Amino acid sequence: MWWYVGKKTVIFDLDETLIHCNDTLTPPFDVKLPITFPTGEVIEAGINIRPHAQEILKNLSRYFEIIVFTASHSCYANVVLDYLDPTGEFIHHRLFREHCYQTPEGMYCKDLRVLDRDMTEMVLVDNAAYSYAAQPDNGIPILPYYHGKADFELKALERYLQQMVLAKDVRTVNRKTFQLHNYRNYYGEPERLVEELYIREEN
Repeated sequence: MWWYVGKKTVIFDLDETLIHCNDTLTPPFDVKLPITFPTGEVIEAGINIRPHAQEILKNLSRYFEIIVFTASHSCYANVVLDYLDPTGEFIHHRLFREHCYQTPEGMYCKDLRVLDRDMTEMVLVDNAAYSYAAQPDNGIPILPYYHGKADFELKALERYLQQMVLAKDVRTVNRKTFQLHNYRNYYGEPERLVEELYIREEN
């Protein structure tokens, strides 16, 4: 465990955060990867890599422990992660669907208590807000990615994460920035949420 001693932890979702897996092999896609199912069946998956994904993993790994926590099955996710980080140098640990908590509605939530880490030193970057429902102040929302070379979300994320390196409690930074704890007060009223929590504050 030498790689994360004294470092905070950044946890990435996989699908629609770092990459997008197409439903078919119809372009656009960046790479075709062979996926072997437990049954032995092999299919080719067309994968779009989010711009700057490999760059941000490399850059952040110098300052953070990097974990990928996905609701996907390991037989698929490991192939994609081996492509993103072929030497295993940047992604230090991987968690899969079996590590998630499945709600009665069928959603897979990522309870960070499965990791033996201090909650003050972990953030989860995920395009699905329900993923970090158990610890909303540890969550960093990101727009979902499907395809396109102009996407700059990960570059903006890297700048945001720089302030976490010296933060005493990452949840304090997130709570002030995203105010996710207030969202329950605006159920069904997204326009009022944006107006009162963000636009008015900027003005």
